Amino acid sequence: MSRRRNIRQTGPLEASDVTSQLYRVLARANQIASTTELDDLLREMLDLIITVCGASTGTMYLLDEETNELVFQVVRGNKTDLALIGQRISADKGIVGQTIQKKEAIVVEDLANDPRWYGPVGDGEGQLRNAITFPLLLRGEPIGAVQTFNFTQTPLQLIQLLGNRMASEYEKAALLHKSEQHSQRLQALISLIARISTTLDRDQILSLIIDQARGLLNAEASSLFLLDEESNHLILHLTKDVHETSLPPLRIPADTGIIGHVVNTGEAVSVRDARKDKRHYDGIDEISGVQTKSLLAVPLRVPTVVLGRQRGTTEARIIGGVEAINKTDGSFDDNDIQLLSTLAEQAATVLHIAHLYTDADELFLNTITALVTAIDAKDPYTEGHSQRVSDYSVAMAEELNLSPEIRHQIRVGALLHDIGKIGVSDAILAKPDHLTTAEYAEMKKHPAIGARIIKQVRRLQDVLPALSQHHERMDGKGYPQGVQGEEISAIARIVAVSDVFDALTSKRPYRAAMNIETALEILRIEAGDHLDDRYVDACISAYSKGKIQPQMRTISPLHPQPKPGQ
Repeated sequence: MSRRRNIRQTGPLEASDVTSQLYRVLARANQIASTTELDDLLREMLDLIITVCGASTGTMYLLDEETNELVFQVVRGNKTDLALIGQRISADKGIVGQTIQKKEAIVVEDLANDPRWYGPVGDGEGQLRNAITFPLLLRGEPIGAVQTFNFTQTPLQLIQLLGNRMASEYEKAALLHKSEQHSQRLQALISLIARISTTLDRDQILSLIIDQARGLLNAEASSLFLLDEESNHLILHLTKDVHETSLPPLRIPADTGIIGHVVNTGEAVSVRDARKDKRHYDGIDEISGVQTKSLLAVPLRVPTVVLGRQRGTTEARIIGGVEAINKTDGSFDDNDIQLLSTLAEQAATVLHIAHLYTDADELFLNTITALVTAIDAKDPYTEGHSQRVSDYSVAMAEELNLSPEIRHQIRVGALLHDIGKIGVSDAILAKPDHLTTAEYAEMKKHPAIGARIIKQVRRLQDVLPALSQHHERMDGKGYPQGVQGEEISAIARIVAVSDVFDALTSKRPYRAAMNIETALEILRIEAGDHLDDRYVDACISAYSKGKIQPQMRTISPLHPQPKPGQ
């Protein structure tokens, strides 16, 4: 209020007073111009203009040239109506529209009787009696407008000067803000790409892409589609909005919607109003509850080596697309397109590598499984044993919340735990009776034989203990080395429990498969001396939850048998 009293004119002023006031106003404008925060700059400059006019309130609009609309940017006064901020009015209508068109100030002495005014005038203390409206000119062209209400002075030249200064400082602050924002977004993008590159888990990569795309682009929602080349469908793998809503699986033909156009053409598409675009598929809107307005979609493109041609030839292949939906602060621009395209390019490459890794890993596991199956088949009574031991061991690892990497080692180690039997005579393996002492001594060599074979495979070094130690005992009375307790690898202790449980619940030439409850009781008895009690508990817990399915299931209080037909 002190600033307004100093400037407001209450009577005729001497030339020196006018000059003094002008200096004070310009000095204050210079102070405001040093403000780098865009919102603070606009608010304080509008306050100064309101003071110079001796007005009670004021409004500042910015022009959106794409839509030819004026957006309420700042509203000031004793009864500030914050609900107006962000709302839009046509730049062709009303007093403000005329100011924009004429590029000059308009003074209205009686708002209530001016046909150009189509807003409320209020009553009492909130009554709007008159208004000064003038354009914010930048290099001679309007970028917005200011309105002050209930003025007592009309220093048009001064307020137009302040308005032009306001426009100039706004441009500088806006450019600085945009530059800082762009720098922050690039840093966030670099950080995201680094995070994506640390994993080959496809679901984790998809989740990172979709979560960060929404945040980076200030969008209400985002989604990701991958192309299923066999069916020629786009599959919505993941979508998130501001409420963290995930959609059910959705398949659409690859030529459907804006995303279909992007995948088929390889072009990035930015649409201000999807409802007016014939390519838009509103089926997803109905499912998600998110009404698509603005939309940015870019392709997921990967380089693919083409076999059978000149060495080194590559072709780009599109594997899907990413969408950002409903920009929360304006419309998607070229920077947004560049940002999302860069993210999509990096993400597609990592996804492609993850896919290749998964294929290689699947081939690796399939090869191991085929080898183990061939070895198990040498003994008709142990056929499928290694696969079951692997399944049981992984179920126990899940029960113990072990990491995915450790679970993978357990899966492979358990599959291979008996591979050393390849060095044991078929006559011993297939003998339909108890083994002699000499035959048992030969059988006891298979852990060392297996470890010696697999030791040559660099990728399998971490699983060697599963082969060499799965017949060791906690009390040190096992074989082949007689190690005990914590000297035995955890992976070997887990496999040992699974190995014993499958042996008890499987048919052998010298006995029938054991009742499940009896087998579990034996595990409890063996815990501590033979088996690690922690892993026995994990096995029993996994079985009680249905995660372990023994070969010969019989009625058990822990896991009842289904009735015939179930």
